[in-house]
Amino acid sequence: MSRIKRYLLENFENLFVLTTLLSTAVVNHFVPAKLAFLNFYFLPIILAGYYLGRRSAVLGALLCSLMIAIYVVLFPEAFKTGGASRDVYTHIAAWAGFLILAGAVVGRLQEKLADEVRTTGVLNAELRQRELDLTAMNQTLKDYGEGLEARVRERTDELEQSKRAVEEMKTKVEDTLYATMDASVANLLIEGRLRTEKRNVAVMFSDLSGFTTYSEERPPELVIRDLNRYLADIEPIILAYRGHIDKYMGDGTMCEFGAPLDSDAYRLQAVLAAIKIQERVGAGDYPWTMRIGIASGLAITGMIGSRRQTYTAIGDVVNLASRLEKLAAPGKILIDRYTYEDVARFIEAHKKRDLPLREVHDAERERQLESLHDQMTGGATDAERFYKIGQLHQELNEPVEALQYFERALRLDPNHVHFKVAYAEARLRLDSNPNGTISIKGKRKRVEAFEVVGLRDPLADREKIPEGFYNEYRHVAGRIQVPADLILPVEARDARIGHATTVGVLSYAIADVLGFADHDRMNILRAGYLADIGMEIVPHHLLNRRGSLGGTEYEAVKKHPLAGERLLRTMGYQSETVLGIIRASHELMDGSG
Repeated sequence: MSRIKRYLLENFENLFVLTTLLSTAVVNHFVPAKLAFLNFYFLPIILAGYYLGRRSAVLGALLCSLMIAIYVVLFPEAFKTGGASRDVYTHIAAWAGFLILAGAVVGRLQEKLADEVRTTGVLNAELRQRELDLTAMNQTLKDYGEGLEARVRERTDELEQSKRAVEEMKTKVEDTLYATMDASVANLLIEGRLRTEKRNVAVMFSDLSGFTTYSEERPPELVIRDLNRYLADIEPIILAYRGHIDKYMGDGTMCEFGAPLDSDAYRLQAVLAAIKIQERVGAGDYPWTMRIGIASGLAITGMIGSRRQTYTAIGDVVNLASRLEKLAAPGKILIDRYTYEDVARFIEAHKKRDLPLREVHDAERERQLESLHDQMTGGATDAERFYKIGQLHQELNEPVEALQYFERALRLDPNHVHFKVAYAEARLRLDSNPNGTISIKGKRKRVEAFEVVGLRDPLADREKIPEGFYNEYRHVAGRIQVPADLILPVEARDARIGHATTVGVLSYAIADVLGFADHDRMNILRAGYLADIGMEIVPHHLLNRRGSLGGTEYEAVKKHPLAGERLLRTMGYQSETVLGIIRASHELMDGSG
C-alpha cells in the first residue's frame, strides 16, 4: 500500500494529464451536449492549479483546449446548437481562453499560498528554534540562579559567621573594658572622645572603719563575699549620681564627679552619693562603718599608664579628699569649704575645727584642740578657749592658725594682757619667718572642714514656703510613699533638690482648696512628685542652659513627660490617672498641654 502511495505521489502530474485526456475523450465521445459540458473542464484545471502549480494548470488547460479544438474540427455537428459555425468557434475560443486564465490564476494563487506556507514554515521553524534556544537559556539561567542562590547563601552564612565573630569579640572587649574601667570611660574611649585636660571635679574617698580587724578574724572567702556585697550596694548609687569609680583600694574607693561626664552640679552629686552610700551601709547590716571625704577643685584628668591604663584625677584636690576621709569620724562625711558653699542650700552641715592637711605627729595636742572646739559656746567665755587654741597651734608650728585664734580672743576681750602679748608674738614670728610668709600666701597646714548632717527639708525654706502653709501641709510630704532615690538622682543633674516634693505638696494643696476628694488629691500629689522623672533623657547641656532654648532643643526637652510615663510603666507603675497627669503636665510653647 505504501508503495502504491509513493508511486502516486511521484507520478501525480503524469497521472493527472492521463486522467484529463481520458476524461476529455470520454466526455466528447459519450456526452451529446458537448458545449454544455465544456464547463466540466474547469474542475480539473482548478485542481491542477491548486495541486500542481500554474505551469501544469496552464499546460493542462492548453491540452484540453487542443483536444476540444480537434473534436470541433473532426466532429463539428456535435457542437452545433442551431447557430452558425463561426459562433461555435467563437464560443470554443472564449471557453479555451477562460480555461487557460482560470488555470493561470489558480496556479498563481497556489504559488503565493505555497510561498506564504513556506514562509510561515520557516518562521515556525525559527520560532521553534528560538523557543528551544529560550528554553535552553532559561534552563541555563535557572541552573545559574540555583547556583547563585547557593553561593549567596554560602556567602551570607560566611558573613553572618564573621559578623557573629566580630560581635562576640566586640562583646568580649567591651565586657573586659567594663570590668576594668567605668562604663562611661569605656564608652568615651571607644568613641574616641576621652581627653586629657584640667577640669573642676569633686573627688570622693571612702574607707571602711573596722574592716582590717574583721578581715583578720574571718576566712578569706567570707571576707571577699561580704566586700563584694558591699561594693554591689554602693556601685549603683555612685553611677546613679554620674560618678566615675576610679579605683578600689582594698576596702576603700576613689571616685570623681564631673569627669569624664560633664556636670555643673558635680559637687552636689558627690555629696548626695556620699549621703546615700552612708544610708545604704547603715541599713545593710554590715559589721563595719564607713568614712567619706569629699573635696572639689581643679585637677588633671585623663588616662595614665603604659600597657595597663586607667582614667584618674591628679592634683591637690585628690590629696585633700584623701586627707578628709582619714579625718572623718566613722559613719560621717567630711567636705571642704568649696564643696560646702556650693551645696549649702540643699545640705545641712556644721563646721568642724580646721583640720591638719598632713599626717598628725602630735596626737595629744590634736585631741586637746578637738576638746576645746567642742567646748565652744558662742559667748564671751570663748575668749579663753580661743587663746588656748592659739597656743596649741603655736606649739604645733602653725603660726597662721595661731594668729587667727589670738585675734579672735582679742575681739572678745580687747584689754586682756596675755591675749595682746600672744598676738604680738605671733605677728612678730610670722613677719620674721619666711616660711610664715609662704603660709600667709596660701600654703596653709590646715583646712576648713564641714561634717554633713543630711538633706535640708525643702519645705522649710521660708523664702519660698510661708510658715502657715508649712505648718498646715508639711505632713503631706510623708504621704507621697515613693522612694526618694527614684527622683533624687534626676533632680541632682541640674541642682533642683526638693523640687519634686515642693511641686507635689503644692499640687496637693491646690487640689485640697478646690475640694477634690482625698483619692484624687493623692493621685495629684504623686503625679506632681514624679512629673520630672523623665528629665533623665534631656541632654546635660540643655538642662543647665542659661537663657532660652531653640526649636529643636525645646523639642528634645518637651519629650520628657512621655519618657517619664514609659519609665514608670517599665517599673510597674499602673495608675492610669497618675500617668495621664504626668503625660500632660507640661505646658507647650503654644500654650497647650
